[in-house]
Amino acid sequence: MAHTRIEPRRRWVPSAHLLMAAFIWFTPVSATPAAAQSAWRSDLPGFVDGLVTTGLDQDAVAGAAVVVVSSDAVILSRGYRLGDVRTGRLMDPERDSVPLASVTKIFTALAILQLVEDGRIALDAPIHQYMPGLRLHQRFGDISVAHLLGHSAGLEERHAGYFRPLPALPKIAQLSAILPRQIRPPQEVIAYSNASYVLLGQIVAQVTGRPFAAHLTEAILAPLGVDDPRFMHAPPEHRGTSPFHVWQAGRYMAIDPAPTPEVHTASGGLALTARDVGHVMQALLRQKTAGRSEGLSASAIAAMREPAVPERAEFAARTLGYWTDTWAGHTVFHHGGTHFGFHTNMVLVPSLDLGFFVVANGPSGAALMGLPRRALREIIAPDNIQRRPRAACDATCQEAYAGHFIATRRNDTGLDRLRVSATPIVRVHPSGDEGLLVDRLGYSRLFAATGEDQFETPEGDMRLGFRRNAKGAVVGGDLGDGFHSFDRLTFWRSEHSLHTGLVAVLFGVLVSAGAAGVAWRRSGRPISVPLVLSLGWMSLAAGSVVLIQRALDSRDVSSWAGANAGLWTVTAFYAGACALLVWAVVWLVRQSRAAKTRRGERVLVWAAVPCIAWALLTAWVWNVPTAALTW
Repeated sequence: MAHTRIEPRRRWVPSAHLLMAAFIWFTPVSATPAAAQSAWRSDLPGFVDGLVTTGLDQDAVAGAAVVVVSSDAVILSRGYRLGDVRTGRLMDPERDSVPLASVTKIFTALAILQLVEDGRIALDAPIHQYMPGLRLHQRFGDISVAHLLGHSAGLEERHAGYFRPLPALPKIAQLSAILPRQIRPPQEVIAYSNASYVLLGQIVAQVTGRPFAAHLTEAILAPLGVDDPRFMHAPPEHRGTSPFHVWQAGRYMAIDPAPTPEVHTASGGLALTARDVGHVMQALLRQKTAGRSEGLSASAIAAMREPAVPERAEFAARTLGYWTDTWAGHTVFHHGGTHFGFHTNMVLVPSLDLGFFVVANGPSGAALMGLPRRALREIIAPDNIQRRPRAACDATCQEAYAGHFIATRRNDTGLDRLRVSATPIVRVHPSGDEGLLVDRLGYSRLFAATGEDQFETPEGDMRLGFRRNAKGAVVGGDLGDGFHSFDRLTFWRSEHSLHTGLVAVLFGVLVSAGAAGVAWRRSGRPISVPLVLSLGWMSLAAGSVVLIQRALDSRDVSSWAGANAGLWTVTAFYAGACALLVWAVVWLVRQSRAAKTRRGERVLVWAAVPCIAWALLTAWVWNVPTAALTW
């Protein structure tokens, strides 16, 4: 994989800087761009006030903060409504320390790339080189540092148990216990991965010889003037973060954000004030070349904007440090985050020398995160929207793409696969106007065709591409050049297959019970083979469901260092159900030859056999019996 080389820092050359200063001093500057900037700058406060207050009311969010900066000035810094309902304190961008959630990943990427610049880490090096003893079976190919930065390592995502601390284990052993598995080759798709950044944080710790939080504080945040960073793994008395709020019984309830284990700091454990984030954005926009007087190096900042998978144009949305897109004709670099009650969004527009940071202190504040995009499109550069030429896509063309798709950010192994309802499902259907309507996460967007397997929104700010297999069938797609990737939802990936298994086992038990009734009427004996089969299958199925549900309700099954007794019992139940199925077939064959049983009794048991077989196949596909065996 090719990546732009991070150049070593160069010494300051006085003559070159004097010539550059003289050139800038005597070069005439057009007044038109300045006039245009002053126009939107005067409109920005009112635009932001209106959009934020409307969004707060619409989503029942208690408070928000917005900071807009250029490389050398704070354009806007405002807090809105409640910061803490318990004291009546208003939201303050200079005082409220809020969890950045996944925006932390920007800082993690910067820490890695500065170590790359120092020659202490190589982007193409396998991660085992920096974490000896890590138990991560890479069955589809070695994972490199660059794969982790670009969310292309092929790791699955875990829906539960991922934040459970394991303090009794050393760090590498903790990671080995909680890491999701590799389920696809590296660079096959972009699949957002918290685990990737957990690993990056540990690489920083291993290489520098100090905890990730300490390195981040001393090497990056302190030189930027951020003298009071908070980390979500710290004790409550030292964490000091502001609460989030939920609307309950006609009033806001303040809730202190939950801590996260230290191993997750690099993926989402940093907390800062909005003002501090503004300082960071200014440094990222400046890209100073005079070393690291601000904690940031120009080479590392530039590398963060390099494509993560340069050879795959369909993954252009992912760089080594950000997500990127084009809004109103301008390239933007952004990252958002969610922390169980906070929403954050950081956006950089280098061509306009602009940075936006938005935070909402409510779990339903996602709508406010669209503020930077709307400001750029509606008041900053409304006449600069660029659209690609439209292409024809008739009804036959549209039907090839129609259907349901499942996000690649999902779990395919272990019991977490049963949480399929937590995995976003994308619905694509024809719009009737040579385009497609895409329903994703609760809202719909219209896409018009721009080429083969390529679509774009009417505003020109989001693209949709589809992937085909060797036979030409559509098997997946990428929304926003890889920002969201998904696979076609097949039968065995949907909840329908799970439901058919549950119905099949219930039908098999009932049919077996009917056969037992026929046997009782024939012989007058209450105990018979069909009755044993019916009671056995019913007991094993019911016991498995109860044990599995308890494991899922505990929300820590994914981070268990090993399978517990309940999971081993489920495996034993599955083996027992298989044994009963074999016994039923053997009994049927023998009875057919001996003709000792009535035809109706045999027919009913034969009808139960495929039902139970289907239920067992479904359980196997959904990892029910293998949860303990493959731990």
